[in-house]
Amino acid sequence: MPIRPLAAIAAALVVHAGPVLAQRTGDQARLIFTVSGAYLDRKALWSVSSQPVPDVGGGTGVDNFALSRGIMRTFGAGFSGTYFAGEHVGISADAFLIGLGFEDNCRIEGNLQSAQNGEICDFIDQRERRAAAVTVSAGGLFRINSRDPISPFARVNAGLLFSNQSAIRTEGFTNQGVLLTIYDDDSDTRVSPSFGLGIGVTFALARAYHLRFEVRDNIVGVQEVTGATPGPRVIPPHKEKFQQLFSLLVGLDVILERDRGRRY
Repeated sequence: MPIRPLAAIAAALVVHAGPVLAQRTGDQARLIFTVSGAYLDRKALWSVSSQPVPDVGGGTGVDNFALSRGIMRTFGAGFSGTYFAGEHVGISADAFLIGLGFEDNCRIEGNLQSAQNGEICDFIDQRERRAAAVTVSAGGLFRINSRDPISPFARVNAGLLFSNQSAIRTEGFTNQGVLLTIYDDDSDTRVSPSFGLGIGVTFALARAYHLRFEVRDNIVGVQEVTGATPGPRVIPPHKEKFQQLFSLLVGLDVILERDRGRRY
């Protein structure tokens, strides 16, 4: 995970913000909107060690596929609004583009029985499928040193994950374009619970702008395959499991209101 280069950038920005960081802000941000970019790391999802696949060409041979799927590393984006009634505790609403694309792996266990099955397995292997999953959530945020140029915070959110790609469906093509669906699914879209736990810090760049860094644990419900099927073209045994997707967010706070009555 390329977190060290991002940390170096953060340190450089803090140094350049020295004239601002040398003094207290004096007043307190009440209403804040944040636009963020994010990096999300790779995550293993499910694996099946031996899935029987009959010869797609109609022969009598059967091959055993070792299949696995992971969540791709990706970049995301977020938008949030936070209101503080006091110095420390605020309520927030958050929309976060989390990606949730998949990368697959396949290998043949034992001797290859069907050349076309080998082509399908090669197609599946290292296949990447990008997606556009979004979490929409609300929660609470606790900060300290709210009137200082540097203000640490922690958050907890709960909401829903909306995804447009099945985590179960697995399919591949032969070199002649014949499609074989190994695992089917009744729907490619899902709505599932999501939670977020984050810690971070803000740096005052100017009276109306703060730079925000946050490490967040995105806990989302994703379907996973739990076992092999007697053959292809069926929905496999599966269950919903909560996955922890860690992300690093870098954002800009726009402060619209302060307790001294100044508006921006």
